[in-house]
Amino acid sequence: MSQLFDFHFINDQLMNMGSVNSASELQGLLCGRLCTGEALDEAAWQKVALSFMDLDFVEANEQQQDLLKLMLNSTRELLQDDQYQFEPLLPDDNSSLERRTQELGSWCEGFLHGLGQAIGQSNIGKRDELPEDVTDALKDLARISQVVVEAEADMDLDENEAYWIELVEYVKVAVLTIYTEFRNKTEPQQTKVVH
Repeated sequence: MSQLFDFHFINDQLMNMGSVNSASELQGLLCGRLCTGEALDEAAWQKVALSFMDLDFVEANEQQQDLLKLMLNSTRELLQDDQYQFEPLLPDDNSSLERRTQELGSWCEGFLHGLGQAIGQSNIGKRDELPEDVTDALKDLARISQVVVEAEADMDLDENEAYWIELVEYVKVAVLTIYTEFRNKTEPQQTKVVH
């Protein structure tokens, strides 16, 4: 993955554009939309992203278009990776646990927003009930979007970091579960031909 696909780099670029959303929340939105099988091209993604960042009145310059293109292509590649290398775009471990947790909550909020938008614009969910593992994962992501870190005197840094790692791993598994379920719903099923 490109070193340019880094939370701090992308977040700085988005803030310079005047975005009201962080890089985490924007990638969450993108993942939510891509999980439904939505075929976002670069122009459609740029329109969605600028609107979400409350910048739909702005015409993105070439550098900003390249940034959004990088985000689209890198995220799509991560979701489609057969080795399950998907990672939510979050601050690195040098950032405080509070900041990382806040951004994970924002990521989940963006994901739910994007998924809801894409479902609302399609027939997914209108035809069929969502599988139980998807609805459970969505409920959990909604709870994580509300997470707050409070300093507790009886919890040490190592224990908090261990919980953080578990939480991020859970989000990764939940997203890949949702992605796989929707992909199975939207891809045409191949039938076996017996000769």
